[in-house]
Amino acid sequence: MQRSAQYLLAILLLLTFVQCGEKSDNIIPDEPDPSEVVITPGPGMDLYGFIGDNDGTPIKNIVVSDGFSCTATDAKGIYQMKKNANAKFVFFSTPAEYAVNTTSESVKMASFYSEISTTKRHDFTLKKLPAIETSFTLLCIGDPQVTSAEEVTRFRTETMEDIKVLTQSETKPCYGLAMGDMTGDKPAFFDQMKALIGSSAIRVFTTIGNHDKVATSVTTQPRTTDAFSKVYGPVNYSFNRGNVHFVCLDNIIFTDASNYSGGFTSSQVEWLKQDLSYVPKEKMVIVYYHIPIRSTSGISYRTEILSTLQGFAEVHLMCGHTHYTENYTHTSPVAAYEHIHAAACGSWWRSTINGDGAPNGYAVYSINGNTITNWYYKPTNLSKDFQMRLHKGNVSFGGAYGYYNFNQADNTIVANVWNSDSSWKVEAYENGIKVANLTPMPTSMKDAWALGYHIGVLNRNPDNYSPSCKHLYLHTLVNPNANLEIKATDRFGNVYTQNQITTDFTTAISY
Repeated sequence: MQRSAQYLLAILLLLTFVQCGEKSDNIIPDEPDPSEVVITPGPGMDLYGFIGDNDGTPIKNIVVSDGFSCTATDAKGIYQMKKNANAKFVFFSTPAEYAVNTTSESVKMASFYSEISTTKRHDFTLKKLPAIETSFTLLCIGDPQVTSAEEVTRFRTETMEDIKVLTQSETKPCYGLAMGDMTGDKPAFFDQMKALIGSSAIRVFTTIGNHDKVATSVTTQPRTTDAFSKVYGPVNYSFNRGNVHFVCLDNIIFTDASNYSGGFTSSQVEWLKQDLSYVPKEKMVIVYYHIPIRSTSGISYRTEILSTLQGFAEVHLMCGHTHYTENYTHTSPVAAYEHIHAAACGSWWRSTINGDGAPNGYAVYSINGNTITNWYYKPTNLSKDFQMRLHKGNVSFGGAYGYYNFNQADNTIVANVWNSDSSWKVEAYENGIKVANLTPMPTSMKDAWALGYHIGVLNRNPDNYSPSCKHLYLHTLVNPNANLEIKATDRFGNVYTQNQITTDFTTAISY
């Protein structure tokens, strides 16, 4: 009996061994290894690689660059090029059909590059989207510019919390552009700010600001991008979403450790021409950088950069730097709309407002196909319907260090409608009846309320805290005793109203 049991057990073990050696349909195959793709570069080609999807399938026509010239992958997913001697990164222009790679699951900063070292081969893997995202939401965040742990906390608890709440209700894909000045000359915060700005559900790309460039030990030498790029990657690059081609450009030129101007270089012009040569003209192009280029003088290679954008379906320019909001229309050499974004930090975290009275915040754009179908300015911690502030025209605002006034008659109301442009209609209603269209005030005017708090109360430097305000409107009351309401209608038909007159600094001090 014992011998029979041992015999039966031996048979069972043998059967088990045979079954375990059989192929199972449930076994998950190993991840494809791009390094198994053999590449034989042509003569002089010292930068090359393979780009495939997460199944190992090669992807054709992916634009790849070293920041100076561009090429594209062939049918085998292989790219190769002669590296520029000054190149620091090799990167690809994420195509619309594929997801934006990120640093990690928890840090959703765009990852599309590899740092160039002694290694000549750099492979990339992309994940195909179920469908091209022809409709999506874009957030533009200007100047966090943190200089301390306390300001980092404010950015996290104010700006990023607001963004998280907003995007939780979004049903469309969301992406973000950071307009530069991640810190205020504090590169030690680069890593922390990268983690913070990538902490929401949106995938974020960033550009470099003047305060993100770091001086060398020699004060006569220009600041460099090295510290910034070590954390955030290349400073000139492109990507695609839906029917939109995005281009990021570094437009800060330092001549030494302290002095800088806005502008571009001839190598950027050449790179942009090559990059755009791969983009169909029916696409919308969005170019983003730090310093506004509305001025026709003092911006090197401005005309050449703008000229490369001719012929595309629509052109929008996104920037920050100013700590105020302005919408500017370019007519030459290309029709383009420049969105100059107020700062997330406002007036350097001294208050809840920018120098022009606009609240701390960011911009939200709805993109459908190759056009922007809606945009608005989202004030931090406030409703998106809060789009203007009203003041009496003859009231002085200030404190121990001075007072400021709009210098208008006592029967006037000044409306600060911060996201307005020439297409907006701003109307006055008294006792429910329309009585007037508001008159735009001179663009050289300043917001007396913002100046009164920042300079008159806080004693800040007037050189930094007194910008011109491009979006003030004046109403002369027909009946000073009537119930007043100001109604502003934007270019998309969105209507915003305000009937409260701001007389003190409560909302400048805290939300």
